Amino acid sequence: MRKRRPRRGFDEAWKYAIRTFFRECLQLLFPAVHDQVDWTRPVEFLDANLYRLAPAVRGKRRQTADIVAKVSFHDGTERIVMIHIEIQAQPDPNFALRMFVYHYHIFDAYEYPEVVSLAILADADPNWRPNTFGYQNIGSELQFRFSTVKLLDFDETVLERSRNPFALVVLAHLRALKTRGKPNLLLSEKIALIRQLRERGYTVEQVIHLYKVVDFMMTLSQELEQLVQQVVRQFEEESEWPLTSLEEFAIERGAKQGLQQGLQQGIIESTMYILHRRFGDDALALEPQLKQIESIERLRELSAFALDAATLEEFAQAMEAAKI
Repeated sequence: MRKRRPRRGFDEAWKYAIRTFFRECLQLLFPAVHDQVDWTRPVEFLDANLYRLAPAVRGKRRQTADIVAKVSFHDGTERIVMIHIEIQAQPDPNFALRMFVYHYHIFDAYEYPEVVSLAILADADPNWRPNTFGYQNIGSELQFRFSTVKLLDFDETVLERSRNPFALVVLAHLRALKTRGKPNLLLSEKIALIRQLRERGYTVEQVIHLYKVVDFMMTLSQELEQLVQQVVRQFEEESEWPLTSLEEFAIERGAKQGLQQGLQQGIIESTMYILHRRFGDDALALEPQLKQIESIERLRELSAFALDAATLEEFAQAMEAAKI
């Protein structure tokens, strides 16, 4: 029997969390990298949709790197940090190869910078721990190593005591895994995490962001979600809870739309980057039409086709067809 793949929202919640708490993520999961970064300099997030797998590897599904950021290190060197999140039901024999392909495409696309490849293994198999790709033959040898962190290795008690807000992100993920298929238990765990948001002394902004992440990772039925909202309203009445009724409503109704819009904008930007690099300034005229396409799936297809189109006119025709 084929195992169920995690829902797309689960993956998007991780991307949202890492972008929002990038420094805290490295501090908790990759402290050695975190300590080398000069955090007085700005972090620049780069387009990730450019980096596709080779056809023989990707199969029928488009693959992209998850988080790609340019940061400055204490030695004065700018480096590109790639964080890939692997969330799936079973080990992937091609994962190490994919990490190498992502690494190479980033290295090539940005004119050979130093690339730091990091992988967050968020699956449920404690024995699956890939961290190298390589081969050796007559006259050639390749060895590629990347850093990984296994979320199952974290002690939940330690995470509960941590002041790092990203610890709550990891907790939400682990408890969502643990309660999969058990909605009543998931309800209990979700309420417990929301209660911790109030008790940990986070800023108002951190609470709002973390609430969104928890809400996405621990999705419940409409009936059970109403119970969660009752708890939130009770928290509001008992203390100066930063989730006011208006903000809570905005999160409930608008958070998913906000993530969707952010994803849409990211794909459009990466597509225009590709077109401009291949066809010059003439490609800029297509951006207003590209923004009219609301389907994420069609935008993904167009972003992939931007690499393969023989001419700008051929891409424009495909874009017009996608509007239908």
